[in-house]
Parts: sequence; structure tokens; C-alpha cells
Amino acid sequence: MSKEKLKKCHDLTLCLCVFNVEKYVIETLESLRRQTFKDFRLLILDDCSTDSTKEIIQSYFDENPWVVPEIVEFRENHGTAYLRDYALHHCVTPLLMFFDADDIAKPTMVERLHEKIKSDPDLIAVSCYCNYMDACGNKLDGGIYLGPKNREEFLDRAKNGKMMFITPPTLFRREYALQAGGYRQAEWFPLRNDGIRYEDMSEDVDLWGRMSDFYKDGKYIVTISEVLFLYRKNTNTLSTGFAKARVMGQKLLYIKANIKRRRSGLSELEFADYWASLGWWARWNFERRNLGAYFYRQACFAWVKHRLVVCALDLLVGCLASPLYPLEKYRANFRKANR
Repeated sequence: MSKEKLKKCHDLTLCLCVFNVEKYVIETLESLRRQTFKDFRLLILDDCSTDSTKEIIQSYFDENPWVVPEIVEFRENHGTAYLRDYALHHCVTPLLMFFDADDIAKPTMVERLHEKIKSDPDLIAVSCYCNYMDACGNKLDGGIYLGPKNREEFLDRAKNGKMMFITPPTLFRREYALQAGGYRQAEWFPLRNDGIRYEDMSEDVDLWGRMSDFYKDGKYIVTISEVLFLYRKNTNTLSTGFAKARVMGQKLLYIKANIKRRRSGLSELEFADYWASLGWWARWNFERRNLGAYFYRQACFAWVKHRLVVCALDLLVGCLASPLYPLEKYRANFRKANR
């Protein structure tokens, strides 16, 4: 089918960015096949997988031709931010949505998000809640229940320069993501020699923050307060490692600083310039709080796996590093959510 015909048939592209997900991708594709809303293009970007991901995907669609996906295979690994920005500029539909290749969508996920964004032209992005599962697909306690639930809540956050935390499977209008600058690439960030890319950390939070600037034009972002997918929380990998946690913390501080600069009419800083502008107290305070946050998070993972002694030790270290961190998070999130 030509791109011109596809433009007439679909207004939404659903994109999977895949890298070494041979264990999970079939389950993810099956969850998308069971969607009650199927009027979307499927774009699959393979980030130079070294396992059997490519062969598994091709075999799956040979046996289950419920859609003809566009598959792009990259010859070298570029990372999440690069692939998402590629999709943003490459696809031809006005709406775009990313879905992680190891998560599971509930049958009405795409329908509910599409229905919501089409209900109001001022709505430029819509997300939803999720529950956690482990690497084996077993249910875990907790989930991600973040994001403004209505226009008023969004405007309150945007006007006060708050970061926009919503789940990754967010359906959004491409034109506003493009106007906001898309997904920031490596030239904004320092090069590390440990394989961790700053541009791949919280790349969505960065984009949603810049898209939230359109509140001045009456546009807004919301989260549907329904659990519409399952998020795979792998507590056994280096995704919970301290180096990544530190880079993530630095990136979030940087995103927040640039939001405040934009709201004040100032130009944004590249990461190196921002970090150099911080005094020793700000840097020390970041390291202390980040260390505490890391061990609190590790304590949660240990609790989920019923490793109670490890959980207690992690809590002790977290408390010594940043005793007020849990109270700060409570004040910033739970109390505000219950207003």
C-alpha cells in the first residue's frame, strides 16, 4: 500500500522501538493485535538488535498478517532518543504513539487514548495509568499513576513551571512535538565512556515539558485515570544501577532548570553549561539526595522480591544520606494528588 493511501486510511502511527527484546516482543505484538481500535499504522524500528528480535518479528508477521508493518533496521545502535526523533520526522500521520516492546497493552488502550485526543483539538497529548509486572509477567504491587487529569490541573502545573510526568505510551499530535524541537539529541549533552547516554534518560519528560509551553496558546495535556497497560519492571538488571540513576537525576534537574528559564523568557542551556553554573553546595546536595533516592528505590525492589534484610539495609543507607527525601516526595506527590 502506498504512503498516499495510508494517509487516507489512518491518522495514527503506533511505533515500537526494539532492541534485544526476543523474550517479550511476541507478547507485546499480541497485545496490540487484540486492540479494539486497529485503524493505525505500525512502525517498528530495530536499533541494531544482536539477539533474535528481528527474526522473531518477521516470523510473527508471516504467521499473523493482521497488519503490514513498516520495519526499519538500523546498522548501528543509536539509542532511544534518536529512534523516537526518527519516527517523529519519518511517519506521515498527524498522531503518533510509542509503546515499549516489552510492555503489554490492554485491549482498549489505543481506542481510549485515540477517542480522548479526538474529542478536543486543544488536547495535544493524552496518557494513561499502568500497573507493574515483573520480568516474567507476574503482577507486582504498584504502578505509574501520574499526570494531570484535566485541563485545570494541567494549567496549574504548566503555569508554575512543573515538570510533566506522564507514562511513555502517550498519544500526541506530531505538529506540537515538532514545534517543540522533538527529542533532544547528543549535541545537547556530554559524551560518556560508559555507554550511558544523557539524551536517552527521561527523553519523554523533556519533550512533554517543552510541549507544555503551549499552555499559553490554550493547549493542554491530560492523563486518563485508567490502567490501560502493564509496565515491565525488571528489578534484576542494571536499569536500577547507580550510574544510570545518577545520570537520570542530573537530567531531571536540567529539564526543570530549562523549564524555568523558558518561563522567564531566557534561552535554554546545554547540559554542560547548566552543570557548570551550579555552585558546590547545589552539587553536593544533589549527590546526597540522589544517593538517598537510589537506596530508597532499591529498598522498594528488595521489598517486592521479599528480601527483607536487604530492604532494611537499603532503607538505612537511604535515611542516612537523605532522611527527608520520603517526606519531600509525599508532599510533592501524594498530598497534591489527594487535594
